Amino acid sequence: MDEDMLRCVTEQGFAARTLPLPLYVRAHAEVLVPAADAGERLDLRAADIPLLDVAVAADRRGALRQLVERAAVLRIVGSGHGSLRDSLPDSGGDARADVRDGSPPAVGAGDSHDEAVARAIHQELARRRAESGIEKGTLITGRDQAGGPSGVALRGVDGRIDCYLLGETAGVPAVGAVLRLDRLERPLCAVVCDLWERRGVERAVQAVLREFVVTTLPRRDDTDRAPLPYGDFHDVVAVGETDFETLAPRPPRDETGELRDRLRLHGHRASVRVLGPADRAALVACRLEPTATSEPSADSESEPVRRPTTGIEDDWRPRDVAALGLRAPRQLSLTYERDDVRIGRVYHENSKMRTAYGTLPVVDIAEMSPPARRLLGQAYRDFGHARRQYPMRPSGQPRLLTLDQVVRRRRSWAAMGDGELSRAELAHLLTLSYGTTGAAVAGQDLRLPLRATPSAGGLYSSDLFVLVDRVSGVEPGLYYFHPGKRLLQLVDDERTLAEVAEYTGYRERAGEAAAMVVYVGAFRRNQWKYRERGYRTVLLDCGHLAQSVVTTATSLGLVAHPMIAFVDDYFNAYVGVDGVEDAVLYLTLLGPRRTGDEAA
Repeated sequence: MDEDMLRCVTEQGFAARTLPLPLYVRAHAEVLVPAADAGERLDLRAADIPLLDVAVAADRRGALRQLVERAAVLRIVGSGHGSLRDSLPDSGGDARADVRDGSPPAVGAGDSHDEAVARAIHQELARRRAESGIEKGTLITGRDQAGGPSGVALRGVDGRIDCYLLGETAGVPAVGAVLRLDRLERPLCAVVCDLWERRGVERAVQAVLREFVVTTLPRRDDTDRAPLPYGDFHDVVAVGETDFETLAPRPPRDETGELRDRLRLHGHRASVRVLGPADRAALVACRLEPTATSEPSADSESEPVRRPTTGIEDDWRPRDVAALGLRAPRQLSLTYERDDVRIGRVYHENSKMRTAYGTLPVVDIAEMSPPARRLLGQAYRDFGHARRQYPMRPSGQPRLLTLDQVVRRRRSWAAMGDGELSRAELAHLLTLSYGTTGAAVAGQDLRLPLRATPSAGGLYSSDLFVLVDRVSGVEPGLYYFHPGKRLLQLVDDERTLAEVAEYTGYRERAGEAAAMVVYVGAFRRNQWKYRERGYRTVLLDCGHLAQSVVTTATSLGLVAHPMIAFVDDYFNAYVGVDGVEDAVLYLTLLGPRRTGDEAA
């Protein structure tokens, strides 16, 4: 079914590409790009890829449906037919003035004509609601940060998303979402209209997440910030509260009929033009206009009128399209075709039973541009909006066992005590196993950081997460170790180590630990260079890192127990990765050595 929506994008002369999101954003993002930039290709120049639009939804199909709609708007604007002059009837001066203002019509896509029309009308009503000014609303309480049933939208961040009921437009409820993060210059806003308020909350959250994603993307130097399509109402005043559970639990049985009736009551009708074939996904453009017997208002409409056509004119010119002015992040991880690593991906999904490998392309770092080479030194994630962060900069010189003592004393099953690890011990462990220890010259103008653990190509394809249970000075929770900033950044604090231990092969043993190290392989960080063989190097990198952790922990007098027995899907979901592009590969349990146990 996703392929139907994807074809609707490509048939309009564009392409869609998946946009990786920060792990604290729980959604799916797709970007609209020119057809020439459809393929992920090896580009050692780190060239820009223009982004024409961004879509964020709960899943890929939802995001692609939004791109279908936005591609149609861009084509209408680019063809010079933004007013749909040829399809709107002459129904009065006010409606024709709206036609002549040049604003594009609302476009809807769906699995059926009725669904597409409903989406288009909802979008047109939302635009009118945003333009009318928003000063107050009813705060929706009793919901998680997703705003509904689709799971957490943001987690572990220093901020929140608030949703409001903003009255009605043409009898259709309006829902607004405001995203507030301490490190944002200003709150972000989005408003949607939807007959089903619960779905409206979910759509509003996704819309405001889209605004957040747009703020994180690089902007072309010659463009200004695009205006907010949903208005700017972050100063909305809450005049009351309503519990999310009191909203209607399901949409109207006849949604299009209900929408038609409400529009008619408020003196409006919809003029609809069919833009796309109905054999795959319906695509329509819509304008609202007052009925002949009523004065126009900010709140109206009547029975949708179908106006089949052969499609959007083909005389559009891409250079005329007023897009967002964004460019894709310069990531070497985007510079390969999916088919180049297909076997490796299949191998990962079936890695419990069989293996595969690939060949290496010729990559000369000296031929890469300086911006591309600089990316090689940025092999880490960043949970910069985490509400808890702990510096991991060790002070003083720890007492370490000699290498001979470490090798002879290391035992995975050594008895653990029930005491705590100290924050200083954890800081020494992380720094000595994965901290920066020097620099190397790449090309003639770049020094890349080197770490205590070897990595293929110096790409450092592993990330360290630490699930803390008993560490003095650190509250329990799952943290990411940022090797550049030397910080523990909170990822999740909803589950305890005891709960997570239930999803390992050694529940009781895992429950004895004071902390658990979780190793995540970042395949994109490596396979742009090594293709199929990159899967092997990611696993090797993880093994090197795990050995460094084990060796360092033993030298500090701690017990380190490596563990491969865990439920992959559970741990992937817990960390927040998809298990395909990024995946949990390995665990290490950490704990104090039981007093008197020297050799067990």
